[in-house]
Amino acid sequence: MKAHPRSVAQLRFDRRAFRQTVPRQEVLRVFVEHSQPMTVAEGHTHLHDRRINLATVYRAIHLFRQLGLLIAADHVAGGRRFELSDDQRAHHHHLICERCGSVTDFEECDIAAFERKIRKQTRFQIRRHELQFFGLCSTCS
Repeated sequence: MKAHPRSVAQLRFDRRAFRQTVPRQEVLRVFVEHSQPMTVAEGHTHLHDRRINLATVYRAIHLFRQLGLLIAADHVAGGRRFELSDDQRAHHHHLICERCGSVTDFEECDIAAFERKIRKQTRFQIRRHELQFFGLCSTCS
């Protein structure tokens, strides 16, 4: 079982001598509670504390990416979307609707044989992978 993202965040903040401020905690809460990838602006709309401005959300996301808590999931018309890293949640891939932009998580990942083939042919040491499928969701098709 993975440690709770807030606990992991505290450890990573402490190791790098960053303070875990209330606005940073609030931004992290948004990503923990909402499983879908979000743009900075979308994340901002889910904040309970309306005094936290958009620039603070940008800075918090930038820091969380440096600490390995968030990753850039994809890029849509509204901007880059972010989500918790695989360290913080189950490894998964995305099914992205090209019409409505919905994102569905798909957790099955059976590409170990493909990764072995890549390592054997190229001697490339794979650390992680990302896989996205684009098409039409059941509502749009």
